[in-house]
Amino acid sequence: MSNLHHATLGEILDGLDLGICVFDAEDRALYWNRTFYKLFPEHEGHIYAGEPYRENLRRFYTVRLSDDLANIESYIDTSVARHRAQNRAYEFEHHGRMVRSSSLPMSDGSRVRIWRAEATGVPLCAAPPITLSDRNDRSSAASADLLDRVPDGLAICQRDGQIHWVNERFLQMYQLPRRHVALGVTFGALYELVWSGAGGQGEDPAEAAIRQELLDTGKQLLAHHLNYAGVPFELPLPGQRFVRIIASPTDAQTVFFTHVDITELKRQQQRLAAAEQEARESSAMLEQKSALLEATLENMEQGVTMVSASGRVELFNSRVLDLLDVPRSVLEAKPLLSTLLAYQRERGEFDQASDALRLQLAADEQGRFCDAYERLRPNGKLLEVRTVPVEGGLLLQTYTDITERRRTEERIRHAANHDPLTGLMNRRMFMECLNAEVALARRTGKGCAVLYIDLDGFKPVNDRFGHAVGDAALVQVARTIQGIARESDFVARLGGDEFAVLQRGVQDSGVAAGLARRLLAGICQSLEIEGLEVVLGASIGVAMCPGDADRPDVLLRRADHAMYQAKTRSEGSENKVQMFEPEPLCAKAAQAVQAEGGPAKPTAPTTPTAPGTAVRSDPV
Repeated sequence: MSNLHHATLGEILDGLDLGICVFDAEDRALYWNRTFYKLFPEHEGHIYAGEPYRENLRRFYTVRLSDDLANIESYIDTSVARHRAQNRAYEFEHHGRMVRSSSLPMSDGSRVRIWRAEATGVPLCAAPPITLSDRNDRSSAASADLLDRVPDGLAICQRDGQIHWVNERFLQMYQLPRRHVALGVTFGALYELVWSGAGGQGEDPAEAAIRQELLDTGKQLLAHHLNYAGVPFELPLPGQRFVRIIASPTDAQTVFFTHVDITELKRQQQRLAAAEQEARESSAMLEQKSALLEATLENMEQGVTMVSASGRVELFNSRVLDLLDVPRSVLEAKPLLSTLLAYQRERGEFDQASDALRLQLAADEQGRFCDAYERLRPNGKLLEVRTVPVEGGLLLQTYTDITERRRTEERIRHAANHDPLTGLMNRRMFMECLNAEVALARRTGKGCAVLYIDLDGFKPVNDRFGHAVGDAALVQVARTIQGIARESDFVARLGGDEFAVLQRGVQDSGVAAGLARRLLAGICQSLEIEGLEVVLGASIGVAMCPGDADRPDVLLRRADHAMYQAKTRSEGSENKVQMFEPEPLCAKAAQAVQAEGGPAKPTAPTTPTAPGTAVRSDPV
């Protein structure tokens, strides 16, 4: 509506003694007429176009609430809410006369308010008291009886606010013993009386404070709303009860009040509010947990995917993209797991896969998941894939890069089973291999040979040139032995300058002796270490399984014994290879040998037979 239309309408309404004020969608004053000033003289000279309705109300209530300005903001808030939601007329007293207010919302969000002064013709406080009981006709008595039976509380008051009649339901609602208690008093006084009887001796101070707060709230609501006939409002009652009150003017002297018990409705609203609050808190907690879960997933070292019951990849983290080398767009499409595996297969991901892994991948495609398996990628990374069932038919799959872990485990195993200087097997690992080979020989009849090697002249090298040169010599000897032995044979450093070779699948002693001679020739070559020429010799003993022994420990001892035989019998000779040969023993020694499963070592001479040779006297 234009300003011209506003002015025309205002002049028309001035002729009818109707005040008007037009507000825009933001509740700002747009237009008002002269009658508006007559009804509300406090606004004259102050209201202006664009003034917020709240400021208009502030002047209005400053006039009305001369003794209650502390609560003016509460009155303003209530009036603004009523202004925006008003759908029926209501009355209030202002400057000694009753004013009736109507409101009309417009399609553009603006609102037109119209006021009319009600002409009563009698002073507001001089109307004679009227009650239903003053009427003596039968129809009135019947009406009173009928009104006593309605489910809502009813009260008739004069304009001065005094109660002149209430029905039985009103007495029950406010827990009054008799009707005359309510008659002749204002509802405000009656309301305080009802609350005064709510407290008792020994009342908890906290409960008393709550009761007083509810009473103060109710009194404030009454002081405000009783001046606006037709506007419903709610009051708290003792016992956590609530009533909704609406006033309906019947004539110039009386007002008809309806009191509706809304306790159950309020309780439902409270339960609903509590449920909404709980839902909001649950939602907030869920959002917090979701954010925490997302942050946790994105910062995990493991790759994670969630597979639905239908086999579709529903969730994943960034780590899985790196581990599987898959573009984000592929997983964001939520593919079936079979589609994802086909995508990887097309890119050669499983070209080098073992038969066992191919079977596992086929099981994954068909939804038959194993708990865990390992998978070697083409880039050399070793992944551990685990599948964990989750409630609802979901499956959580984790991908862990265990490449470094396996390397560490391998280094630990290698350190536990190998000599740190030469990298050959140590004695413990050699005996495990010997145990397995002897057991195989027993089952299949395939033999093996143990070659026990002791270096000659090593101690003088250590004493003359130091341990660093000695260690370098041992490393070169180890390489020589490994280079001569077959790949299928096991080579070990048993300790000090002693080595051993387990020659597998050998039944002919001549084959074992041939290996021993090749080893002797290789070891006896001169070595160049740090500019020094070092020459070492060796004594090698050979024992055959099962011919010489079929127990690992006995077989090794007899190879050791044969080595001593080579060392003692080949003085001044280059032939220091000796096959095991039992020597004649006395009866007592024979019994001892028989008890342990092999011949005893001969006592070594007190004088070494060759420079640098270590002399031993321990029994075989």
